[in-house]
Amino acid sequence: MSTQSCRPTRTQRLDIRCNVADAMNANVAVHIVLFFNRRLNVDALGLALARALTTMPMFAGRMTMRDGGTRIRCYGQGVPFTSASSDCTLDDAIRSLTQDSGHWLIDPVNGFAARWGFGPLCKIRVTDLAGGATAIGVSWHHLVGDMQTLMIFMRAWAAAAAGQSIAEPLIVEDRASYLDEQLPAGGASEPNVRCLGFGELGRSARYLAKNARTQRTVSFYFGDDELARMRDTYGSRMRLSANDVVCAHVCELLMSADPATETRTLAIAVNLRNRCGLDPMLVGNMVTVVKFDLRRSETARSTAERIRQCVDHFADEHCDIRVNQRFLDTAGRLRGARCVAAAFDLAQWNPVITNWSGFGVYRLRFEDTYTAYCAPLMKVPVAGVGIVVEGAEGRGLIFQMTLPPKDFEAMCSPAIRERMHKFRRADDDIPRLHREIHG
Repeated sequence: MSTQSCRPTRTQRLDIRCNVADAMNANVAVHIVLFFNRRLNVDALGLALARALTTMPMFAGRMTMRDGGTRIRCYGQGVPFTSASSDCTLDDAIRSLTQDSGHWLIDPVNGFAARWGFGPLCKIRVTDLAGGATAIGVSWHHLVGDMQTLMIFMRAWAAAAAGQSIAEPLIVEDRASYLDEQLPAGGASEPNVRCLGFGELGRSARYLAKNARTQRTVSFYFGDDELARMRDTYGSRMRLSANDVVCAHVCELLMSADPATETRTLAIAVNLRNRCGLDPMLVGNMVTVVKFDLRRSETARSTAERIRQCVDHFADEHCDIRVNQRFLDTAGRLRGARCVAAAFDLAQWNPVITNWSGFGVYRLRFEDTYTAYCAPLMKVPVAGVGIVVEGAEGRGLIFQMTLPPKDFEAMCSPAIRERMHKFRRADDDIPRLHREIHG
């Protein structure tokens, strides 16, 4: 195993002021692994990475506090780039991701240390697998940006590796002011954030120390035919997206699996670029959430319709970026560091679901080889974090969520799994890998 520091080929001096969406993820690191059915040239990948960092320097930056706010300083710092080898096959490596044991595929960013400027904001590990395959594990701090930001970076890296021109990203140095100018009028009137009291902060610290490592990841695969039947059934009264029906379908079973809980608060992540007419090349954490109560007696159809109505009316009724930013600006540095989403509740976990499908991960190509499989590593200290991703070769959808051990066992029961896949038929075309891993 060897590690080097990849630095931008040309130093760009940027001092990026973070916005409220960044502040809400101030200690969060995100991890994703991409697999390729080919042994990639590590030296060539490292050279291309340096060129990509020249156009996306925030990945090589460091955090700092200045003028009472959090900033990313991009002064030519580097990204640790590790190369390793393993006797595991491609299938073995993918299974380890779904079994919470895939940590060997990434070099994890320390979210808390990086937030205070004591570590890099991105780390990359390239692992040669048995049988001639390669895994690229990317760990990045959420303050740098969201999934769309990562994909702008990954496309830049792939273009650099192919000797092609790199599409110019839109980088703004004051994200908060830019959004205030660009977002349409209207939106939410009440902030969707709050500040933890010192007592709750202490309980949160004890919870993370005691329970963070007990979380388990539940995973379900829904094939294209299965999704089509689900959308036809739940969407008989209005047009619903695949994300609408999957989130609603899973949440109905989450509620039914815990008869002691009558309500939870569901939060669905929304991409501001898509819903508010922002530039798709805009770099940053351009996401927020819409939230509403889940009721144990409510059907998946009703929940899916409510999700669709909220998302369709997001810009004029639910966009909370401006009001959240005002709350953060008036909170001050000490209270601002204790800001959390309003739905955060230690006593009862609440589902927060984000959709990573549709970003083009299966169109990424290195050395004439497209991504064969891509999945997050759910190294999350709290329960209820769910991610929807595309299945192998871009077919179907995978739903993954971190859960406490008791809820994990309930969701893995044969009865719940049978209900989860009530729209599946025996003759559905499901990729071999998904049949073996997800059943």
